[in-house]
Amino acid sequence: MLVPPRVMQELVCAIANASSLLELKESVTLVPSMGDLQHVVYHYLGDPQHPPPPEPGFTTYPDAWVQCYLANDYARIDPVIQRGLRSILPFEWSELKITTPEQQKLFADSQAFDLGASALSIPLCGLAGERAVFTITGRNADTFNGPIRISYIRDYQLVATYVHQRFVRLRNLVPEEHFALSQREKECLKLASESLLGKEIAHRLKLSEPVVRLYLRVARHKLGTTDTGRAVAIAKQRGLI
Repeated sequence: MLVPPRVMQELVCAIANASSLLELKESVTLVPSMGDLQHVVYHYLGDPQHPPPPEPGFTTYPDAWVQCYLANDYARIDPVIQRGLRSILPFEWSELKITTPEQQKLFADSQAFDLGASALSIPLCGLAGERAVFTITGRNADTFNGPIRISYIRDYQLVATYVHQRFVRLRNLVPEEHFALSQREKECLKLASESLLGKEIAHRLKLSEPVVRLYLRVARHKLGTTDTGRAVAIAKQRGLI
């Protein structure tokens, strides 16, 4: 079951505005109940220069499974992590190739913890090259099958992106300069603050309208909001425009 747009917007806003890791965790752990899902996982994987922190994210998985996973160092051989590190395309776990005895043991052990009958993972690559994987699991084997898969990917890529951005900022895992607005992003926000629409901004800056939408979306993302009006207000408050 997909989350109604208004509820999804409220969820994303709560994530973007979380002022602590606890607030972020509380928002993330609401995801399954909102979408009639089994579980949710956000797993920060780090970057080539820095390993992930000791507590690399949030999950609604049972604590017993988390302890089993950590005790066996399953992150080292987990095919979900391996694919998340080399791909940016969402994937279902049914697509994974389980090739080693250790991987077979990982999935065999997980069966005892009712983690879900299906799973969809969304790899993430942040502004500084840091990686993460966001996963939702379903109660039925066909939860993400068919045309509805596209809708799940659309909705939860948005959620995953905001969770990742907020996590790395709250944990100070990425230098703040990576969140600085570019000149074009500032120009688009400045014109948006003058009540110009995307088409008018594009004409003024001699850009295509899709490029303007991209600049505004990235600016909103960097400023930690889903609303252009709020992004304009934050940029003005910080003296950016």
